[in-house]
Amino acid sequence: MQKTVIWTLIVVLFAGVLAWTFKPKKEKVNVGDLWNDPSIFGPSVLTAEQLDNYVKRINPNAPSLGKYYIEWGKYYGIRGDVAFAQAIHETGWFRFGGDVLPEQNNYAGIGAVGGGARGAYFKTPEEGVIAQLQHLYAYASTEPLPGTQPNVDPRFHLVRRGSAPTWPDLDGKWAVPGVGYGNRVLKIWRDMVVHYGLYRP
Repeated sequence: MQKTVIWTLIVVLFAGVLAWTFKPKKEKVNVGDLWNDPSIFGPSVLTAEQLDNYVKRINPNAPSLGKYYIEWGKYYGIRGDVAFAQAIHETGWFRFGGDVLPEQNNYAGIGAVGGGARGAYFKTPEEGVIAQLQHLYAYASTEPLPGTQPNVDPRFHLVRRGSAPTWPDLDGKWAVPGVGYGNRVLKIWRDMVVHYGLYRP
């Protein structure tokens, strides 16, 4: 009986050591490298909780969407925290007030081309975030969408594929005339990074 207990403890201890040894290491992101990198593709440095808390400082009624931007951003290889900054810019801190209504779950003005056009409607907040990231993917890459997630972006096929691999390249494309559009998005992202003390330029 005592031998059984001892061997059980040895096996459990050995399994624990193996699990710790082969635990996937979290990829270290150098915020300094990203600070001046305008690429649409890349890692996020902010957490979902940080994104939600940041926007709720300005708009306490903002929806909690951070987890979708981080999870799906990683799925598509897109900087999800910068896409969140784009949504802040597009929606006026998720207050809307323009042609797009909050119930459309359209956080990037997809299809809202002016003249009162409401733009696309998405079934859920998550689907709205996915559509935004897919639209960014269309601009930033000529590759097909990765994985098995269906395309929910109704304007994916209208994009000149690969024409905007950086945020500033979206000037005049995502927003028209859109002078300075991409840099305004990056400024919001940088403000968040500084707010959380992740980098000091």
